[in-house]
Amino acid sequence: MIRLFPVRLWLAFLWAILVAVSLAARPLFPIDETRYASVAWEMWVRDDFLVPYLNGETYSHKPPLLFWLMQLSWWLFGVNDWSHRIIAPLFSLATLYLSQSVAKVLWPDRNQIEELTPFILLGFFFWMVFSTLTMFDIMLSFFALLGIYSLVILARHGLSLKRWALLGVAISGGVLTKGPVILLHVLPVALLAPWWLTLQQTPLRWQYWYGGLIFAVSTGALIALCWAIPAGMAGGEAYRNAIFLGQTSGRVVDSFAHKLPFWWYLQLVPLLLFPWFLMKPFWAGLAKLNLQDCGIRFCLAWLLPVFIAFSVISGKRIHYLLPLMPALALLAARALDQVTECNWRHAHVGVTAILGFLGVVLVLLPWMNDHFHWWEELLSVSPGWGLVLCISVIGLRVSVGNKASESVVYVCIVSIVAALAVSSGYFEIKSGRYDTVPPAQKIAELMAEQRQIAFYGNKYHGQFHFTGRLTQPIAVIGNYRDLSNFASQHPTGYVLVEYKDSTVFSESTLTYHYPFKSHNIGFVSCKALIDNPRLSSVLQPS
Repeated sequence: MIRLFPVRLWLAFLWAILVAVSLAARPLFPIDETRYASVAWEMWVRDDFLVPYLNGETYSHKPPLLFWLMQLSWWLFGVNDWSHRIIAPLFSLATLYLSQSVAKVLWPDRNQIEELTPFILLGFFFWMVFSTLTMFDIMLSFFALLGIYSLVILARHGLSLKRWALLGVAISGGVLTKGPVILLHVLPVALLAPWWLTLQQTPLRWQYWYGGLIFAVSTGALIALCWAIPAGMAGGEAYRNAIFLGQTSGRVVDSFAHKLPFWWYLQLVPLLLFPWFLMKPFWAGLAKLNLQDCGIRFCLAWLLPVFIAFSVISGKRIHYLLPLMPALALLAARALDQVTECNWRHAHVGVTAILGFLGVVLVLLPWMNDHFHWWEELLSVSPGWGLVLCISVIGLRVSVGNKASESVVYVCIVSIVAALAVSSGYFEIKSGRYDTVPPAQKIAELMAEQRQIAFYGNKYHGQFHFTGRLTQPIAVIGNYRDLSNFASQHPTGYVLVEYKDSTVFSESTLTYHYPFKSHNIGFVSCKALIDNPRLSSVLQPS
C-alpha cells in the first residue's frame, strides 16, 4: 500500500490527518492555548507588534515570535479561530522533513535511515500530542534542529560563513520563540565536536570551529536584540527588566520553586519512546550500535548533556524534552537500520497487542461502565472509536512488511489512529468543559452593555479574551475586601468565580454558570454581593 505514493507525500498526508482530526475534536485548550491566543489578540487590538500584552498589562513570560505569526495568519485570512492553531503543527511538519535532511548528512551511505526517521518521529505519541497544541516547544524543536543541521553540514561539508550564519538564524529564532534556552540545546553538541568528529578523516581547525561558533551565537543574539532593545524601551522599566533578566536568571529561580527529583525524567522514558520500544527489532538494533559511528556519537553528544541538564534543574515539565525527540528518532532509525535479519511482518506484535487491547477497552467501555457504574459520562463514549482502532490494528497485523521502512510506516499509521481514537473519545464527553467560548461571549455581551467585569482569584490567565474577542481588561481581585469595594463602586457589574461544589451557591446567587475543566465558572452580580454579605464565607479566590 505504501508504494502507491512517494514517502514524502505519505508523511504530509499522515500529518494532515493527525492535525485536522485533532483540531476538529477539541477547542482551544485552557489555560496555555487560550492565553497565548489572547496575547496575540491584544497585540492585534492595540496595533502594537512590539510589546506583548495580556489583560492590559505587559506580558514578559514569552518572546513574541509565536504571537507575530498568529497575527500574520489573521492578516492573511482575517481574525478567525483556526489559522493561528496550525502554526505549531506546520513547524512540526517542517521538523519532520528537516530530520530527514539531518539523517541524510549523518549517514549518507544508509538511505533507509533517512526514510525511517520522520515516520518514527511522527509516530511518537509524545510528539503527536504536542504537535497539535499551540505552544512554543514544537517551534523551539524546529529551531533547535535547524541549529543541529547547520552543525552537521559544517562538520561534513566544511566551514563557511553562510553555514555559521544559518546557525545564527536558528539561535535567534529559538531566542525569539522561548528565550536563551535554545543555547542549551545547541551549544553542548557544538562544544563536544572534538569527540564526535574524532573518527572523521578530514580534521578541522578547532580555532576556526570555536571562532565560528562565537560568531553564530553573536549573530543570533544581535538579531534577537533588534526586537528586545526597542521592546524594552517601549514596555517600561519593569518589562525591560523582565525580558532581559526574567528569561534567564528569573527562570532559573522559578524552576527551583517546583522541585522534582533528578530521576523524574528517567521514569518517563518509556512514555517518550512509545510505541517504538514495543518493537523487538528496536532493541536488537540498539544492542548492535557502535560508538565508532560518528553519527551515533553526534546524537549522544546532542541528547545526553541536555537530558542531564534538565534532570539536574529541579523545575521540570515533560514538554521541555520535545527538542530532544528528533535525536531519539535518529537513534531509533539507526538501530532499526542495523537489523539485517528480521521477519518484519512479526516485528510489531508488541504494538498490535497493546493497541489492540486499548481498542477493545474503548469498544467495551460503555458496557463495562453500565455494569460497574464507574462514571456516568462514560456512557456517552461511542464504541466506534475503539472499533476504528481495532480495525486498524488488524490491518497492521495482516499487512505484509518486507522491510523496516514498510513496518515503520504501518506502525506510525496505527499509532496516529490510536492517538486520535483516544483523544476523540475523551473530547466527545469533555469538550464542553474546555470550551471557553460560551462564558467569553457572555462577558463580551455584558461589556457591550457597559457593565464592569471582575475575576475573583489570584491570577487571571486570559482564557476569555480571545474567544470572547474582548477589547477591555478584566479586573483581577484577590481578596474579599477588594471584592466588596468593587461591588459597591460598580453595582451593575459582575464577578466571575470558580467553584467545584454546586451546593455552595443558590440558584438566585448565580446569574450565569458554565462548566470549566474540573470545576465551574459562575457569574455573580455585584448587586447579589451587596445584598448577601454571607457570601464572604463561601467565596474563596481560586
